[in-house]
Amino acid sequence: MKKLAIIAGVVIIAIGGVSYANHALTQEVKVEVDRQLAMLSQQTGSAVTYEDLSASVFSKSVELSNVSITGFDEKAIANINSILVAGYDAEKIAPRTEVAVNGFKFSDDFTAQLPTDANNQLASASYDLHTLMNYDADSGDSDITLNINANDIVAFNLDLGLAKSTALMEASLAVSKLQQASGSQQLTLEQQLQQQTLMMQALAELEPRTIKINLNNQGEFKALVEQMLEKQGMTLEQMQQMVDVQLQQAPVSDELAAAIKNFTQGLGSLTVSASLPEGQTMDEINQQIFTLMGQPNDLAEFINLEAKGE
Repeated sequence: MKKLAIIAGVVIIAIGGVSYANHALTQEVKVEVDRQLAMLSQQTGSAVTYEDLSASVFSKSVELSNVSITGFDEKAIANINSILVAGYDAEKIAPRTEVAVNGFKFSDDFTAQLPTDANNQLASASYDLHTLMNYDADSGDSDITLNINANDIVAFNLDLGLAKSTALMEASLAVSKLQQASGSQQLTLEQQLQQQTLMMQALAELEPRTIKINLNNQGEFKALVEQMLEKQGMTLEQMQQMVDVQLQQAPVSDELAAAIKNFTQGLGSLTVSASLPEGQTMDEINQQIFTLMGQPNDLAEFINLEAKGE
């Protein structure tokens, strides 16, 4: 988890560089990013280096190329082909923000230290991550996309549509400003509680509209599943039979059950989407979902659930 925190820290530093790029040339951005990377290294004991940095004032973007992360023992942890962040603004809510991490791969030294029951295929994979958020200040609507691709194995995609998201965007901006102002100093307990309260109040106003989740086999997904099952002493056929039995007892709609069964048989793709009623907050929707928990087909109709598995 600490290694993932380091990677997240690098992305946050790059975001800070975007804000800085609004007022500075590339060389000045480099000085600022290097300063923050040095602070991150002091906090984590790990070193982060890169070969190249480019910044654009016009697109409000910063890109780091050939990023390397090494531990306190100077052994490599991971390498990243590039990290791109674009659109962020430190002073206001941006209409479009983007983060792209391309070619993330753990080093051989790192994977060699993993527990014997760890999945080596996933640990050795190369990953691409892309997030994109579009925000309409006039309507308060937001569209969020997340794509994670374990190259040649499996891809995960999430699309989320939100209404009345202005309070959440404002809360996120306020939290970001507070964290930037604190620098390397840890927030006080009072400040942390204020942040939590602010975010909870903003989430209470949020209206979820649409959600779509997709899982796609990129070539070696079946081999991955078989490897994971083997570690548990199961075969693919046994897993498929177990899923069939569980689906007969599970409170899921007929369409969702069929999609899951088809997916476990084909291991090709699984897509699940829902369109939630307009004008209702998450709490209100949750209350109605709770009352329909024992009626899966009625629940599926209420949230306009669609599912397909191959």
